Amino acid sequence: MMFTTLQKRIAVTTGLVLALGACALLPLGAGPETQREVLVRVRNMAYYLDNDSRSPNPVIRVTAGERIRLRLVNEDPGFNHDFAIGAWDVGTPMVHGEERTSIVFRVPEKPGSFTYVCTLHAAMMKGTIEVVSAEVAQTAGD
Repeated sequence: MMFTTLQKRIAVTTGLVLALGACALLPLGAGPETQREVLVRVRNMAYYLDNDSRSPNPVIRVTAGERIRLRLVNEDPGFNHDFAIGAWDVGTPMVHGEERTSIVFRVPEKPGSFTYVCTLHAAMMKGTIEVVSAEVAQTAGD
């Protein structure tokens, strides 16, 4: 069976329309997952959030199930530091004076308070990560 040029064009056009229609049915959330960035600076043997240089070893609030990119910047020349959450088996590599690193992790689904530390200086460099449910986080944002 021979196809005419017109029949070929109609077949190609129909195929393109069907393919574009199928793409429109994909959920918008099918793209790359979003993540929240948390920037933690180390200086004078303490952790500081990037937007608050006056509160050492602050409470870090996160949402259950949230994906976090934690960036650790060491501003303590001559000292090695890391950032570890033992209960979650999450931690950065050790950073030497004036280096930086980052890790990406998912916050567990269970709300609660968890401890973060510098594994070398845990007596001085220790704080709390507070995990809230998505419902609580949404209410707080309203």
